[in-house]
Amino acid sequence: MKFYRLKPEYVLRGWKGISWVLVKRPQNQTRFLTQAEFQALMLCDGETEFREEQLDAAVLDALRQCEAESIVQCCEKAYPLETDQHYRYYHNRYVKRVFWSVTGKCNYRCRHCYMDAPDAALGELSTEEALDLIDQMAACGVLRVDITGGEPFVRRDFWQLVDRIVSYKMTIGIVYTNGWLLNGDILDQFEQRGLKPEFSISFDGVGWHDWMRGVSGAEEAALRALKLCCERGYIVGVAMCIHRGNVHTLPKTVEVLRSIGVNEVGTSNVGLTPLWRRNSEGNAMTQREYMDAMLDYIRWYYEAGKPIEHLDLGGVADLWRDEPGKMNVKCYDGTENCLNGYLCSSTHWSCYITPEGRMLPCMPMTSSPEQYKFPRVQDIGLRQGLSDSYYMQFVNGRIKDLFAANQECAACTYRYKCGGGCRAAALSGPDHNLMGCDRDMCAFWKNHYDVRILQAIQEAEAQYPLSSVKV
Repeated sequence: MKFYRLKPEYVLRGWKGISWVLVKRPQNQTRFLTQAEFQALMLCDGETEFREEQLDAAVLDALRQCEAESIVQCCEKAYPLETDQHYRYYHNRYVKRVFWSVTGKCNYRCRHCYMDAPDAALGELSTEEALDLIDQMAACGVLRVDITGGEPFVRRDFWQLVDRIVSYKMTIGIVYTNGWLLNGDILDQFEQRGLKPEFSISFDGVGWHDWMRGVSGAEEAALRALKLCCERGYIVGVAMCIHRGNVHTLPKTVEVLRSIGVNEVGTSNVGLTPLWRRNSEGNAMTQREYMDAMLDYIRWYYEAGKPIEHLDLGGVADLWRDEPGKMNVKCYDGTENCLNGYLCSSTHWSCYITPEGRMLPCMPMTSSPEQYKFPRVQDIGLRQGLSDSYYMQFVNGRIKDLFAANQECAACTYRYKCGGGCRAAALSGPDHNLMGCDRDMCAFWKNHYDVRILQAIQEAEAQYPLSSVKV
């Protein structure tokens, strides 16, 4: 007799619309299966006797491939799976991750905060409500939770929430923090739970970070936290908000961050939130000013010998030490093929939950009154929110729906390349219209930044080829 079983780190799952998924613990990596692969793995329960002559050729080939990849193992006697490994189907859409603001409170007074965190405009769920939300995530098959705030570490029951997440074998992928409260004890706590999340810490330029974050000592705290994480072997990423005051500091900032072990820095123009409009002190940049500045930094990155492993010039270019650079603005093929594309492709695989439990497409939407059209989990439940709700109407919305509602976009020469741009950016525009124009993308396409970015990358790579880079 011959039996096959899934190896202990694998489980089988399915969701509405994506029925055949293999999940690898503990990182909860997913692999979408073919029908033959799924049928083969369903037989690998450690109890079903295998008779190869009775199997369809495609299923048998899939089984042999899974065995070669060490997904399954052959047993001479019955060896049942653990209960959690058996196939489980969830009657809601699949989301790759839940991005959760566990609190609206913060110990900083950032000049641009989406949710006016110092005054906790969006509050936070009670412990009981937060634990119930985690229970609902598990019941919907959520595999990964990324945690942000406000500042997540100001929440007194933080570890209680983490323990509940871990109890369901969900993983914590990224923790977004300002770094002030991040210390060795916190890293110890994560490691004791078998977790080693990535940390994303903002750093808004040498000499400017305190100004941007509204707290004396913020720059020193961020650098201390980043250095500690690097020394302890954690993956860290730095997000740098660019404005007129600090735009010249990028080279020095990269140099300082590299010296403490940071390998990845991402930039973005400061979102034009109501708070930033009031507190920018003349430092707000237009998107064109930002893009022009980043164009210059493409050449600088190559000329400086690619001083950091990955520089993400948000909305302009992704630059790597070991790979060719590329434009990082979503671009369609210029034909009507884009019409059935989703309004927001990233939202289709993730869900953002605000401090008050509201399901939104993304965090920037918390700065708009439009957010109140979206449901709260406490009111309708996460499963319904991920199945039949105003939120899902947006998630399932297509570019053709935008063009039907927006005549300016529908008539634009660049519509089949742009696809209408970002809905959060449209909301932050002067008319605050979810189906309005993304003026940043209007500026991008009408001023031919796509051509200018690709030309800048090609010229830099021709002048400073990969073989000449000094590491």
